[in-house]
Order: sequence, then structure tokens, then C-alpha cells
Amino acid sequence: MFAAGLIVRAAELPLRGTIDVQNFKLWSYGASEDLGGVYGSGGTPPARHVIRWLDISGPVDYPPLAIEQLALAGSAYRLIDASYSDGLWLTVFVKLIGLAFEIAFVVFLIRWGPGFIGGAPARWAAAAFWLNPAIWYSGSGLGYFDAQAAIPASLALLAALMSYPVAAGALIAVAVCTKPQTVFLIPVIAAVLVGPAAPRRWLALAWAALSGVAATLAIVLPFLLRGTTANMLNGVSRLLLQDMVSAQGANLGWIVTWVLRVIYAAPDIGWHDALRLKIRILAASRVMELGYPNPKLIGSALVFMALAWAVWRTSRGVSRAGALALAGWAIYAYSMFGAQVHENHVYPAIPLFALAAAELPRLRPAYWVLSAVFTLNIYLFYGYGEFWPTLIDRSWTVIDMSVLLALANVAVFVWTTRLVREAAAAPRV
Repeated sequence: MFAAGLIVRAAELPLRGTIDVQNFKLWSYGASEDLGGVYGSGGTPPARHVIRWLDISGPVDYPPLAIEQLALAGSAYRLIDASYSDGLWLTVFVKLIGLAFEIAFVVFLIRWGPGFIGGAPARWAAAAFWLNPAIWYSGSGLGYFDAQAAIPASLALLAALMSYPVAAGALIAVAVCTKPQTVFLIPVIAAVLVGPAAPRRWLALAWAALSGVAATLAIVLPFLLRGTTANMLNGVSRLLLQDMVSAQGANLGWIVTWVLRVIYAAPDIGWHDALRLKIRILAASRVMELGYPNPKLIGSALVFMALAWAVWRTSRGVSRAGALALAGWAIYAYSMFGAQVHENHVYPAIPLFALAAAELPRLRPAYWVLSAVFTLNIYLFYGYGEFWPTLIDRSWTVIDMSVLLALANVAVFVWTTRLVREAAAAPRV
């Protein structure tokens, strides 16, 4: 099975992927040339550095560890192509980072997983993750940068469950410094560490916090030494300023986008044509111009309410599988309710649900259905990336297929929530 999954991934690595891969190539070029100054240097307010490579240019807005990984890939690529041309091998080098994390996760589950969750569950989780089309399609196929954060985040929660607070703190810091969406797991990990059955719980939380801070300082050290920390923070903060209700995520925001576009288009083109519109991203600022509340505030409130429940339930004491399911559900809730959520932001929930479902078979249908929704959501917009557009026309279903998928995803979320509540109520093992 491992060989089969590796063959599929090897066949996908040369594909150009989404436009994000071009950004990763650009950043790998700049970071491998001048890592400390890749975000910019000095200035009041902090200046942003624009990287120029071939015919593309742009600033960096990903967190520092993601850029350091790309710097490593870029430095390796320079050994075989000093001119840094945009060829097949640069695509492969950029994508290999995620593949390395996927392999590391499977190796961990096979080699050490039995000591954490048992032999049979560890083998099932390894196979379910490695052979999941959602994983190899979004990673080796399209080049998303999700495994690099989701894997450390999943291992951080496992470490907390096994009473390794130092490892838990360092691993979640690695995850957040790679992709910020994993920040929603920090409260869940903290709740595990201070749970009623946790040994020396407040001391464990302190150790986790200290290790997290230490890991973060180590990650940002190149920018601290260069004096460009303010530029780095300014660059990464741009991620919070995206002006979108939903960034093509199959969620409530995408349904709201469709409703508003249909309502305001109908007087001009009629209801018949308005209902058949292919929906595009709607700016949150435009929603407020129309007199509606700020969708970002509403989305954030819903996300924090969901997260508060997950943390409260975890802090009362749950089984290992229950804690993993609640953590995966917290990410799922963020992808469902949050504003400016992209089509790939539910990814960190997938390995967490795989670990939970490995011990609780009744969660396995939800794991596979969520993976299918995730895969279809991306495919509807990007197909197999540049030169391989989707073969599905969203208008086949009259009402935009992505909107119907969002409605179906709401039903899947409700169903999964019921399963997670049952898992959280199961006795500790």
C-alpha cells in the first residue's frame, strides 16, 4: 500500500499545480538568496520587499517556517540549476517538502504509533491517511502547503495526550509558524494538558508554553538577527486583511455569497438567469456597503463559540479518540463558519479525524465523506492545476454546483457534529 501511494505521488509531482506553486517558487528563489531580508528590511511603517524572478514578482505573506522550508528547497535546487529556471525539477523540489511530511507521519504511525494508540489503530490511520485521495491530490498534485502544518499539529495533540508537554508545545509552534489556521488547536491542546486526569497539569501547561515560545524564537531567529522581525510580522499580518466572505470554501460564507449575488442580480437579469450564475468571491467590504453586518465579525463569533465548546468538553475529560475528534471538529467548524476561508483550509482536520476514526470505527464514514467534500471543493475550481482544468462545469446542476456542495457540507457538518458529541461522551480508555 505504501508503494502504491508513493507511485501515485511520484506521478503527480511534475504537475504544475495551482497558482500557489508559482508563488512558492518565487518565494523559494528570494528566500534561498536572502532569507533574512525576504520580507523586507527597515522602514516606518515596515517596508515590504517585492521579490522579482523571471516574469513574476510579489511580496511574501506566509509565516516564517514555511519560508525557511522553501529556502531549503531553493538552496537544494540551486545545486542543480544555478540559473534558477522555471522547470520541472523546481516544481518537484517545492512539492517534495509536503511529501516529506506525509512520509514522516506514516513512518511515525507505523514505527511508534502502536505505543501511542495501539497496533491495529495505528496501521489503519497510516493506511487511511496515505491512501486518501484528498491527501495526495492536494499535496503532490496541486502543491498546497498544508501537510507541513497539519502533521506537526496532529503530533502535537498526540504528544499532549501522551503527557509530553514539551513536545506538544514545540510541535504546535512549528505548525502555527507554518500555516496560521492551526492556531485553533492551541486551546484544545491546553485543555488536554490541564484535563482532570492529566498529571501535574498546570506544570505541564507551563512547560508546553515555554517550549512553544522557545521553538518560535528559534524559528524567527534569522529575522531577529537581521533586524527584520517587524517586516516579517507586517508581511504575515496581511493574511488577516483579505477582503472576502468566503475564498471558494464550501461553507456558510459561500452560501451567503450566492444568496446576495442572486438577490442583487435578479432585478437586472431576472430570477431565471440569476439562479444560474456561476458564483465568484464576494468582498466583505461590499457586504457592509450594502448595509449588512460585518461578515468577518459574525464568522469569528461563530468560530469562537464552536471552539469554546470543544475546549470546554475536552477540559471535562474525554477519551483519546474523543479529544482527537474534538480537535478535528474545531478545525472543521472554523472552515465552515469563518470568513475568508479558502477551499483547502479544512485539511488539518483530516489527519486528526483519521487518528480518531482509527480507534472509533463509527467515525470512519465521516472521515471519508469529509475527505470527499474537501477533494470535490478543490476540483470544482482548480481541476488538476495549470494546464489540467476541471472537467466538471459547475452549471451542470443549474444552481452552481459549488453552492450545492456547500449546502451538502452543512449537512455533513451537522452529522459529524453528532458523531463527535457521541465520541466525546464515550468513557476514557
